[in-house]
Amino acid sequence: MTLCDYKPNEPECDRDDSPIVEEVLGKLEDVPPGTKKTFEVRGRKILVINDDGKLFAINGLCTHYNFSLENGTYAKGRIRCPLHGACFNVRSGDIEDYPGFDSLHSYSVSVNNGDIVIKTTEKKLGSDRKIRHLPKMKECNDRPVVVIGGGVATATFIEHSRLNGLITPILVISEESFPPYDRVLLSKNPSATGENIRMRKDDAFYEERNVKFQLKTSVVSVNPNKREVHLSNGDFVLYSKLIIATGGNVRKLQVPGSDLRNICYLRKVEEANHIADLHPGKHVVCVGSSFIGMEVASSLAEKAASVTVISNSPEPLPVFGSDIGKGIRLKFEEKGVRFELSSGVVALRGNEQGEVSKVILQDGKELDVDLLVCGIGVTPATEFLAGSGIKLDSRGFIEVDEKFRTNISYVFAMGDAVTAPLPQWDIESINIQHFQTAQTHGQYLGYTIVGKPQPGPIVPYFWTLFFFAFGLKFSGCSQGYTKEYTNGDPETGSFVRYFLKKDRVIAVAAGGSSQAASQFAEIFKKGIEVTLKDLKNSKDHTWGHLLL
Repeated sequence: MTLCDYKPNEPECDRDDSPIVEEVLGKLEDVPPGTKKTFEVRGRKILVINDDGKLFAINGLCTHYNFSLENGTYAKGRIRCPLHGACFNVRSGDIEDYPGFDSLHSYSVSVNNGDIVIKTTEKKLGSDRKIRHLPKMKECNDRPVVVIGGGVATATFIEHSRLNGLITPILVISEESFPPYDRVLLSKNPSATGENIRMRKDDAFYEERNVKFQLKTSVVSVNPNKREVHLSNGDFVLYSKLIIATGGNVRKLQVPGSDLRNICYLRKVEEANHIADLHPGKHVVCVGSSFIGMEVASSLAEKAASVTVISNSPEPLPVFGSDIGKGIRLKFEEKGVRFELSSGVVALRGNEQGEVSKVILQDGKELDVDLLVCGIGVTPATEFLAGSGIKLDSRGFIEVDEKFRTNISYVFAMGDAVTAPLPQWDIESINIQHFQTAQTHGQYLGYTIVGKPQPGPIVPYFWTLFFFAFGLKFSGCSQGYTKEYTNGDPETGSFVRYFLKKDRVIAVAAGGSSQAASQFAEIFKKGIEVTLKDLKNSKDHTWGHLLL
């Protein structure tokens, strides 16, 4: 048997002079070839993987939301979290696919008289995650790389551009009050504070990387000829390269009464906190039955007097199909949430205090309301680019190539505001508004901005979670699909739905305990073809065997 005795060479290990530790994790017989098992030592969960006789040991919890990796998808040196699809290299522990930021520690592992033994340091064994430290930065007095927008794409760009050797100063101009934070949590946990959900809580992290933030500031125009960005406070800054990552603006209701008080939209942490403060004991109406509307409804249901969702489709979450939407709706109704289906708002009425009090629907029905939360989509936040010469499509999204370059030299764009190629699906340009996709854009631009090749194809991955109890996971891209194939019962919430084009799987949606979505994220990444025939021949609709 050949055992992996991986010698860690992460940069921070050079500065780790803490005592050496050797610990017995367990018996080799507990981890036969082709399996993995979590052990605990000093209160730390360590995952051991036996890859055909080679042993690897890493931290056992995903760095995104601390979910166990033991049941994750393992494929030739990579472990993918079964919850949200984050992927880690088991040799180095480095995160290679998102969501999340931090990497894992990897441990030197050996076998002694049938015992699995790890060799590490007190420092490494003291945490479940590692931050990849960059080489010492050289001094650079060039004009900064200016990034407009302070979301997840920007945060990831900062990390990867520095890891890949970019030494130019970085200036981030953002309308937000905080450095990049986990926006996904706003609809699931609206009371979360900006400080609590910051992706990097220590300002020193950015200072060490020569990154400055200009917060609570908007950009009013861009002049590529002079490489100038003009700000709302009347100032302007000069850039060496410009990156646009402004995301979207929420769509506003355009009906009589839409200017009343207690009508809320959700984009920033302050707006989420305002909703959280207002909703206890109130009659809440959520307009919109897509992801934001449904997640907000689930997060407010416990403390609100009532929650009603208005859906303009026959069932919520129409992108997945009416049967899946129905299954989700039934689970919501069990929690007390009401629905008005195939309906829409035509007017709002207020009380003497100017607060919204009635919602008027298309059929004339009136709903009592104290708090109205609207989740009816977003438009690209690109109005400030008018007259810049930067090419937008007919909907206002910034057109970029596979390297996230715009049509203007030294100007790049990424995240929700762009329409970009998706080569693995033969798609010339598509706008995908997913947290994980935006984060991957930032990662890949961090490579291309210094001339390095990107690390493989982009594979979209999406999830939604309701009541912190059930939800959906989705991988791939279903654009242009011609056929569906479903295993399981969507109305019970336990199912896998495959989207096919030319009898080849191009996307997967899954509910319940199925790991098919995360397994297919790796299948798509590796370019493995799965056909309709394969689906029909599958007995259990698990696909890990394709990755061995």
